[in-house]
Amino acid sequence: MQLGKIKLILVLVLTLTFIFTTAVYSVSEDGWKGYGLFNISGSTITLINEDVSVELQNDKLGYNGEVLIRNYSNKIAYASLGMPSQGIEKITFMEKNSTLKWKKRSYGSLQNEFNIDDRTPKEDFWYVINLTLNPGETKLLNVKLEAVQLQEDQSSYIFTYFNDRKLGFSNQAEKSSLYISMMDFQPYNILALQGIEPNQIGIKGDIVLKADNIDTVSIKYMNVTKAVMDRLQSSAMYMPRQIALAFNSKNYNKASSLSDEYIKNPNDSEISVELIQFIKAESLRRLQNNDKYLSIIEGIDYSKLYPLELKNKIIMDRMSIYLEQQNQEKLFNLYKELEEDTSESARILKNWVENSSVFGAVQINKDNLFNEIQQVEEKAEQPKFKIEQWYNLALAYKYAPAIIFGAGLLVGIILSRLRFKRKKKKSMYIYRM
Repeated sequence: MQLGKIKLILVLVLTLTFIFTTAVYSVSEDGWKGYGLFNISGSTITLINEDVSVELQNDKLGYNGEVLIRNYSNKIAYASLGMPSQGIEKITFMEKNSTLKWKKRSYGSLQNEFNIDDRTPKEDFWYVINLTLNPGETKLLNVKLEAVQLQEDQSSYIFTYFNDRKLGFSNQAEKSSLYISMMDFQPYNILALQGIEPNQIGIKGDIVLKADNIDTVSIKYMNVTKAVMDRLQSSAMYMPRQIALAFNSKNYNKASSLSDEYIKNPNDSEISVELIQFIKAESLRRLQNNDKYLSIIEGIDYSKLYPLELKNKIIMDRMSIYLEQQNQEKLFNLYKELEEDTSESARILKNWVENSSVFGAVQINKDNLFNEIQQVEEKAEQPKFKIEQWYNLALAYKYAPAIIFGAGLLVGIILSRLRFKRKKKKSMYIYRM
């Protein structure tokens, strides 16, 4: 009986280990990699136009693409088009209003049948459709899919598209367009861009790319608030998990009071007190208590926060409050702080701020305000600068001490002679009757 229990425990442990390692593998390896349709049969069909719309939300991706293909030859074309699995959870191919049947094929079977070259992505399996096009015929295909995003680490994701342009059997369109919509968009959630300029990001997080040939584009992003909550929920201690539970349930009063308790008695070395102070402040901000929010957040050491990109969210929220308060001096100082940050995420946020109609409406004249501050500083320091200039000029000479002594002696002699002349003069008074 005892042996049977041990066997059962061993089986459970092995099962859980397998599930855990599979989950870890899916986080690091499996996910959307940005491959489109491949003409794996090497048919003579031509991809004329490709219009793709993508929605991004945390670890999920929604894809809706229209592909216009044409057979320019004077013979019937038999084409096999395929898309690598790359984290796809659901996929549909349609022509007009008819759903096309697809087959799930292994990479090995495609290699044997079509002799695809080594540059073609070696995904475990592919979704494949077969088409027949008459001479000169054009067909419009619609591809809809849902996929899991490729996860770079615990909290950040990478969206990529047009990643197949220089690979074997890639079906590069003569004209392409890509529309990206980031759901629950916040500019501070974007960490890095490739093939996209910051000024191409719209106010609501939409990106439109149109070109005859679009190279690889990618967006690295992170929901920084979610990353904070994930860190707390992974704590081995009870209180951080309770704070995250209250915050995620939008019970911000409770999250605030629990944060106070934890700050008095921190017990997880992996979670800084500053991070809990941020949650306390953020709870107050969401309760519309901006003054208390600022009193806490303005004194936090950003370098002790996780993730470090949380700093950009704080800057953005503080800017919004300063705008409401019409506090241009603090707003300008905060902008200067953002301007001095050379990180990619700060550059993206700064560009978004400069192009934002919300901030533009307040008509912040950065240059004028900067000039005013400079003039005030120059007036305050002007006397000191004159003394320093004379002093530095004197010290610039080899015999500076002798020059200084001589100048002092000369001034002394002149003053003495002036006093002597005054003594020699007699006072004369004229009395008038």
